Order: sequence, then structure tokens, then C-alpha cells
Amino acid sequence: MRDFRYALRTLRKQPSFTCLAILTLALGIGASTAVFSLVNAVLLRALPYHDPARLAFVFEPNDRYKEVPLEAWGPFNADFYDWQKQSRSIANLALFTVDRLNLSGGGNAARVGGSRVTGEFFELLGIAPELGRTVAADDDQPGRGHVAVISHALWQSRFGGDPAVLGKQLLLNARPYRIIGVMPPGFAFPHGTESLDTNGKSTDVWIPLALTPQERAARDDGPGNAIGRLRRGVSLAQAQAEMSAIVARIDPLHPAPFRGAHAVVRPFDAEITGASRRALLIFMAAVMLVLLIACSNVASLILARSTGRSLEFGVRTALGASRARLVRQMLAESACLAGGGCVLGLLGAFAAIRFLTRSNPGNIPRAGEISLDWRVALFACAASLAAAILFGLFPSLSASRANLNEVLKGASRRTIRGAADRFRGSLTIAEFALTFVLLIGSGLLIRSFIKLQSVDKGFASSSVVTMSIQLDDRYNQPERQNGFFHALIDRAGALAGVTAAAAINYLPLSGGESLTNGLHVEGQPADQKTMVQGRLITPHYFRAMGIPMLAGRDFTGRDTTASPPVAIVSRNFANIYFPGRDAVGKQFTFGGAQQPTTIVGVVREVRHQSLESAPLMQVYTPLWQSSVNAAAVVVRTNRAPERLAADMRALVRNLDPAVALADVRPMSQLVSAASAERRFETFLLTGFGGIALFLSLVGLYALMAYAVEQRTAEIGIRMALGAPRGNVMRLILRQGLALAFAGIVLGGLCAWAMTGAIASLLFEIKPDDATTFLAAAVLFCAVALAACLAPARRATRVDPMVALRYE
Repeated sequence: MRDFRYALRTLRKQPSFTCLAILTLALGIGASTAVFSLVNAVLLRALPYHDPARLAFVFEPNDRYKEVPLEAWGPFNADFYDWQKQSRSIANLALFTVDRLNLSGGGNAARVGGSRVTGEFFELLGIAPELGRTVAADDDQPGRGHVAVISHALWQSRFGGDPAVLGKQLLLNARPYRIIGVMPPGFAFPHGTESLDTNGKSTDVWIPLALTPQERAARDDGPGNAIGRLRRGVSLAQAQAEMSAIVARIDPLHPAPFRGAHAVVRPFDAEITGASRRALLIFMAAVMLVLLIACSNVASLILARSTGRSLEFGVRTALGASRARLVRQMLAESACLAGGGCVLGLLGAFAAIRFLTRSNPGNIPRAGEISLDWRVALFACAASLAAAILFGLFPSLSASRANLNEVLKGASRRTIRGAADRFRGSLTIAEFALTFVLLIGSGLLIRSFIKLQSVDKGFASSSVVTMSIQLDDRYNQPERQNGFFHALIDRAGALAGVTAAAAINYLPLSGGESLTNGLHVEGQPADQKTMVQGRLITPHYFRAMGIPMLAGRDFTGRDTTASPPVAIVSRNFANIYFPGRDAVGKQFTFGGAQQPTTIVGVVREVRHQSLESAPLMQVYTPLWQSSVNAAAVVVRTNRAPERLAADMRALVRNLDPAVALADVRPMSQLVSAASAERRFETFLLTGFGGIALFLSLVGLYALMAYAVEQRTAEIGIRMALGAPRGNVMRLILRQGLALAFAGIVLGGLCAWAMTGAIASLLFEIKPDDATTFLAAAVLFCAVALAACLAPARRATRVDPMVALRYE
């Protein structure tokens, strides 16, 4: 305690040193704590389900269709029920779908996230309701499925938390459902990244799946996702082996296009967080480099300070203090600095966490659960303790190594200074090398993000507003579905400020996808493996989206079921199958159709799946020659989205009060969301690089200022002997830039060896990109030059007479 009291008194007498050291540590500890809170929420904190380690997703992919992501391969209905009967390694299996439901009542309709579930769903997850009961096996029968379980959020917003909500009715898709339960706060499965279709959404209503016997027997239809709970003592490998054998046995029962399936059993938590795991671990490693840079900076400051305290340490030694006693005293001062840095760093981490939760981190799962819990606080304390040891131990050992006789004779100042200067120089070079590694990483991500932003999307997103509509079971005939959308689009096109209005079944970059195989182009052999993206659109869609028509014509109102099938294909489709020829007028069949489809136009290919994946071949067919119960309406307008949304909701309400308009947003917002995760990653790593660069600037400035002070006598002698001021400035600049160049070389070698680790985060940029390395080196040299310039100019103003009397 005496050591700590003395340390606090000593630090209080040097407020500049103390504040700089604490602020430096706060930057490192705060940044590392904020990133750890993200890692904790995503990777370390247990999922809010019973024994989540035994939960697993079960998929049934087919390698013949490599373009289809694994998460889209839920089991076929009949296969799922065969799994339930035959599996011995999985104790319980449940099926759930992702849906959007029209919730109507009181003259207003709204879209809510819904899920149709089998009777085992809630029991498998092990979550008890807050009120009432959950969906049971008896509810999951045809004719008995008109019951609903609602989320706590919907209970509060729709019913004001009324405890008598049980037994009340909900109108979902214009059908009455009786409320039987309310789930506890926070439960919204599936939501976020827990399913392919729920990114950015949550579930508020659960209703029974209630498949008919014919639907249960289907081996060509599978709208759901399967989750299971492994039996105790059963490993994932055992479950995988058993499910693979079951799927192999039933595979011959599938229709020919779907044969060749196999089973994939994935851990529940890994499936939810797996895509972000690598990026988060990279960021954790990067922020630990920032912490090391902060520690080396403070260690340099302590070394400079301890050199000036050599007489104090000599007197203490003469009075009987052991070397361990001196080390303990200096470690007490380091601990005080680390404690101050920890407190300030936690405050900074709290602010950073609030910023992270309010920003858009893209598809990073569970990002909304970031908080300062006991794990985060423990990490901050551990980081502070480690920092105190890192920046305190080596300077303490160096300072306590002074020779008593030399100290008492006043000769140790140069002796200690020589050893300390060498150690400080080594620390500075290591600091520069770590900073350069971070600069390379952030530079690579910045260049990748710029490449992504400039990629040709195939459409013009400005002045485009989109919205989605889903019809219910009352619209069970194509005539009724097309009639609704026809009336809505005609009225939307007549609104003030609207230049074009159209509809499409799957909007670009919205997450929805329709892939079709079985392509047979005239003059070409049939191709069962190649997948094309299919879209149903109404006339004027290309004008509304700003997609250039390259050849032929657009669809018209005459392209209906009464006319021959027509299609508009993408440019890459035409180039592959009709190179050097006009594709308009040519015919093809796809998706098992018997009647040939005639190409009437060619348009530019569009990035539908993501901004980063190359566009597949695309085939657009008229919506009026088919039918859909859900579509996105696209409107090109010069009006604000909010004002347009009010008019569109009024149009929908006039057409059908039970149908809701949802997801009203500018198309530019979808484009921004498509790059949100990469933007978040770039922002984080660039922030780390900026902090590291700032710390290096401060560290080099402090080192050079100290060097000028220590070399005052030498500089005075040089100037007294006639050395020009320019030579003196070059002497100081050479010393600082030599350290910077050494750090660049060492950091460049480390970066070249390590940048392969972030290759998965890059887009159209190689990890060893020479431009990035050169730009980082130029930037670092400029910063190093700026840090050395002020001390070098101060050296030129040294008065030789004052300098000669310095000692």
C-alpha cells in the first residue's frame, strides 16, 4: 500500500506524463474491450436455448446444383418424416418455415414475421412460454392448426401487455387464429442469421405447419428447415454418419431431377455464427496489436522517465533497497497507470459499444446483443494487468540494473541512457512494424471496399423506391393474383411524381432467389446442370430499375397466358449461346416446360445475389403469363419515400384492407445493406490502423524530443564548431527516419507473411497488392517525418553557450 501511495504522489507531480500514459493505455484497452464485447456476444455467449451444444441443423443438399447455397437445402417433406422415424442418434427433429404474414384488424393491416412449425419445435428448443402454452403435436394436424403463439414484443405493441390476451383472435392472412401463448422477452427464433430468409428480421407469430397427408408424402417439395437435438452421448460425427445412410436409402424415391442428395449435419451455433467467426478473430488479433503498440509507447515513456530518476534509484540502493524492491515500486506505478487506463478505457468501450449496436454491421449475427457483461469487464481487467506487466516490467528491470558506484559518482547517467536508448529504439521499431501491419490490412480492406462500391450493379438505384406485398389464401387463382397486381401497378403509375411502376417476384439484393435448371437452347444440347436466375416481371420493370435494354423490346400488356411464351435474357446468356449472333427471335425451354419460349429482348446482366458474386445468366418472363402471391413493387419517382409510402398504403387499403404493404425503402438502401458487412469490417480495421498510426506519431515525437534533450551538449559542440543548422536538422531527421525505415522493412515482411489471413475479406484485391504496400509506406514515412520535424527544428535553435553548460 505504501508503494501505491508513493506511486500516486509521484505520478501526480508529473501530470503531463501521467495523462499521456493513461490516454495511450485507454485507447488500447478501450478498443480491445469493445471488440472483445463483439466477440463475446457472437462467439462466446451461449445461445438462449436449452443445452444449445446438442442442437444441430440438418440439410439435404444436392451437389448437382452448386449455385444453390447449403442453407437453402431444407429436407423434402416426406424425407423429414422418414428422418423422424428412422433416426436413432437424433432424439427430436422439428421443421420450421420462414414467412411474412398479413396481420389485419381495426381497419389497418401490417406485415409481421411468422413461422409455421411442427409440434416438436418449442419442446426441442426448450423455451417455455411466458403465458399459456406453445404449439403441440395435436395442433400440427390439418383442420386443427388455427392457433397461434405470439412474441412478447407483439403482445406489448398490439395488445398493450394485456394478461387476458389468451383466447383472443388474430387475423393472419385474413384467417382467424386463436392466441394460445406468449413467448418470453428476447425469443424471436428464427431471426437474424438463424435462417437464410430472416436477415434483419425477427419472428413474432408461430402457427402450426399442419401439412395434409398429400403434402407430407411430397418428395419434390420442402419449404422448411430442419433442426434436431442429438441424444446424450452421441457425437456430431455419429449423427452425420447415420443421417447420410438414411438419405442414401431414400434417395431413389426422389424424382429424377432431385436424385443425388446427401445429408449435412451442422452444429447449431456454428451454422449461425460460422460466416463471421474468421472475420471477428482477425479483428481481435488486430486490436491486440493496437494494445501492444500502446504498451510499447508507454514503456518508452517510462524508460525516458526512469533515466532521469537514476540518482533516486542509486540513493534507494545505497539505503539498502534490493533490486526486487525497486522493481516492485516501479510496477506499482505501472499498475496505477494501467488502472487509470482501464477505467477510462471502459468508458470509451461503453461509448464504442453503443455506436456498434446502432451502426449496421451487416450479417454479423447477434450484433444487437453486444453489452458490457462480466466477461467483458474481466477481459478489461486482465488486459490492464497484462499491459501493466508488459510496459512496466522491462523498464523496471532496466532501471534497477544501475551500478551504485557510478550513480554516486554521477557517471551513470550516460551508462543507463545508453542501455535505455537501445531498448527504446528496439521498442519503437517493433511499434512501427506492428503499425505498418495494421496499415497494410486496413489499406487492403479500403481498396476492396472501393472496388465493391464501383462495381457495375446492372441497374440505377437512385430515385427508386421498393416495397413488398404478399397476398393470402383468398387469392388462390392466377386471375385474382394478377388482377390485384395489375390494378395496384396501374394506380401507382398514375401517382404524382411517378415516372414508372412495375413488379418483380424477387428484387435484386433482397435475399430472395429463384434458380432454374433444365435449359435447352435451340441448336444446343440439353443442359440439366447449368442454373439460370429466373424472374417474373411486369412491363416497364427495366425502365423503373434503370436497366438498359440492349436489343429487342420490353414486355407489354399483350404478353399474357393467351399469347405464346416470351422471355428477355441477360447479355451473358446471349453471349454464351448466341456469340456474334442476334439472340432476339431464338427459342429455348427451361424448368421442365414443354412449349418453347421465344426471346424478345436482351438486357444488361444484374447482380441479383450479391454485389460480390458475378451475375449468373438471367431469364425474365412476363408476370402476366404466370402468377405469384408475393411480389416487390418498384417505383421510379422524384418524391420522398415517406410521402410515396403513405400514398401506396392508401392504394393497397382501397384494394384490400386485409393486405399490408411492407419493407418500403429506397433501392439505394438495399445496395447499402449489401455492402454493410464489408463496410463495417473496413471501418473497424481502418479505425485500428488510425489509432496505431496516431500512437506511433506520438511515440516517435516523444522519442525524438527526448533524444534532442539528451544530445543537447553534443548539438551545442557541433554548432560551436561551425555545423550549419541544416546539418543539425538532418542529423535528427536521419535518426528518426532510420527507425521508421527499419519498422517499415520489418512490418512489410510480417505483413507479407500474414496478409493471406485476410484474403477471405478481400474483393478483387490480392493480399500482396503492391500499390497498397507502397501507399502504406509513403503514408508512414510522411507521418514519421512530421513527428521528427518539430524536435529537429528545436535542435537547430539550441544556443551553443547554454548547451556547453548543460552538464
